Amino acid sequence: MTTQFPESLYDYYRSKPDQFEERTNTTKRAIHYGIAGIGLLLVIFPGLLPIAPSLIIRIVAAIAIIYGAFVAFLGGVGFYSKSSGGEIKHLAVKKFATPQRGTIPGGLDDQKVMNMFANNDWEGLASEPEADDRPLQLFIDEDASGQTFYLMLRRYFSSSEFRGVANPKVISGADYAKYFDLIKSIKST
Repeated sequence: MTTQFPESLYDYYRSKPDQFEERTNTTKRAIHYGIAGIGLLLVIFPGLLPIAPSLIIRIVAAIAIIYGAFVAFLGGVGFYSKSSGGEIKHLAVKKFATPQRGTIPGGLDDQKVMNMFANNDWEGLASEPEADDRPLQLFIDEDASGQTFYLMLRRYFSSSEFRGVANPKVISGADYAKYFDLIKSIKST
């Protein structure tokens, strides 16, 4: 019998509707729709900006339409803590140098990092070597208002299967202050 862990931190947040809620930021969406609208206006009437040839204005305006519409359509949604009201923001992803690509999931190299995670060895995880394009990764999110970190260990099991290998860890209260500098020092690989 295999233990089922959340696939991502977002799945973890969705699985706890009593603690987290997903909100749409209508202001961000409106701003990006406005950028797309201005781009559309400039594609139709490039003479409104007599600072460059109309072809250049149309190209830049087309890029603004694509960017604005894409971000407005897909962006503007975030998770919030119900207890603090703070937005949960993504901080970093650390890709551990071991295990190598192509190794068997749950091997000795995996176990070393997984044991540090299970034992809350944040110093060990922060100092563990990192490399790009590796299967075992640590995801870190933060609710600054609620002074809480959310950490999750995920692994590639195949080129299309990327999921959690342990339950997420929540660092808050006195531990948040204790490990704040250490966790903030972890940057995306």
